[in-house]
Amino acid sequence: MRNIHKKRLFLKNEEAVSEEFTVLPALSIVMIGFALFIVLIAQAYVTYEERMTRVQNYQTASSLIHKLVNPDCYFIRNEGLIDLPLLQTDRVSLKELCDRFEWSGYSFLIRLHWGNYSKDFPDTPLTLPKDRIALSTDVGVYLNEAQTIPGTLTVILWRGFS
Repeated sequence: MRNIHKKRLFLKNEEAVSEEFTVLPALSIVMIGFALFIVLIAQAYVTYEERMTRVQNYQTASSLIHKLVNPDCYFIRNEGLIDLPLLQTDRVSLKELCDRFEWSGYSFLIRLHWGNYSKDFPDTPLTLPKDRIALSTDVGVYLNEAQTIPGTLTVILWRGFS
């Protein structure tokens, strides 16, 4: 009986410590977890967008390199060889090709490597942007009537600033 009396006294006591704020630490942990979840989702989205842009740039570079090694290109000879003397002398046709492609929002340069030599067409800009993609293919390089050697044609592509 005395035990029941103490319980009633305890329940009617208005001087007890209030525990209204005990849920705040748990709520802060939940909010921190929610914020981390949102950050992770945002990071995943940014990464996805970045990779999709890279894939698109790679596909663009791939189509450009296929266009350049196509027999219809002005510096490709009948045998499928790159005519190096024509490429070095005919700057106007190359400039027109670059300008046509620049209209789509991309800029590029062609790097031809043969033997111990390497040459950029058009001439290398002073600085290349950081976000660029390079794609290479093996080609034959026509040097003159007596000499044809293997080489590598590389297309370096970046997003234009126009």
